[in-house]
Amino acid sequence: MFTAHKRESPEPVSCLDKQAGGYLMAIRMTGFKRFIYCCFVLAGYSSLMGQHGMQNSLYMHERYAFNPAFGGMERSLAAGLLYRSQWAGLEGNPESRMLNVHMPFYLWHGALGFQLVNESIGAEKQTGMLVSYNYIYESEVGLISTGLRAGIYQNSLDGTKLRTPDGTYEGSIIDHQDVTLPNSQISGISPVLEAGVYFAGDYFEAGLSMTGFFPAGITLGDNLNFSPKPGFHFFGEYFIESFDQVTIYPVVYIKSDLVQSQAELSVRADWQDLVTAGVGYRGFGKNSRDAMILSAGVRLSQKFYLHYAYDIGLSSLKSTHEGTHELLIRYNLGKRIGAGLPPRIIYNPRNL
Repeated sequence: MFTAHKRESPEPVSCLDKQAGGYLMAIRMTGFKRFIYCCFVLAGYSSLMGQHGMQNSLYMHERYAFNPAFGGMERSLAAGLLYRSQWAGLEGNPESRMLNVHMPFYLWHGALGFQLVNESIGAEKQTGMLVSYNYIYESEVGLISTGLRAGIYQNSLDGTKLRTPDGTYEGSIIDHQDVTLPNSQISGISPVLEAGVYFAGDYFEAGLSMTGFFPAGITLGDNLNFSPKPGFHFFGEYFIESFDQVTIYPVVYIKSDLVQSQAELSVRADWQDLVTAGVGYRGFGKNSRDAMILSAGVRLSQKFYLHYAYDIGLSSLKSTHEGTHELLIRYNLGKRIGAGLPPRIIYNPRNL
């Protein structure tokens, strides 16, 4: 059985944002200065090119969303319900909805999890259902977890929402005059695999994961098949014991498909396990500047948290997209299933 540690400060959250996505490597650092140095070195090599994976601004509060190895790290049955409206002012803007549930499963020395995803952008939609298992090893320096997640995605493309320059659109007639585009709605079901590793120490956490790997590609209808690139995610967080019951967490998050990458730096402050606030910046280099992220959260009750993030656009779209909104409701049962909450011992700084 693995054990976990609860700090005295607050707790530690998508496939169609065209900005970037995925982690590069998991690095364990022993000092805060080296951690910050690592953040800027990794960020300096990132550039904004594009993304197949879901964008997320509250990633530090819902890590299971992009890393199945995080399952069980919150010491009890935990659930998160997330909604994101990307570029709210644009018609057909990306929207994401996600439900994550995970809990320790001590009989198997690890954790089990479930994820339900629904995303849409313009004429394209997809819904995914996945389950996961991760094995957690308690080492002398911290908890080390490895996890796998597998499931199916249903992808659909509504051809009635598409238009071409040479198409015919009169009354109920829809003819794109293009053999590669459907004139009606088409769909297909594809298997998907994801994997990750995660380390949780007393003052530092890091994870490396892969999401959105479709072994057979995605097939829609009879003629349309494509193989999206999987996303790789690196997450690193350092814990700073502060003053007046305020705890500071600097974070680096890097997403990549190994061709195009995006980096984010953020810092949040938690007060007495009741209120949290943060600020972040997505994009480094002249071609990658995307958004300034403002976030806040409050503990609603013993088991519920509410988090909200707003992305202030910094790219060329900023004058038209009217920002991005993200909302997350988190739940933690606060005790072991069938027993009391285990005592805080070592290595896991996740809080309830």
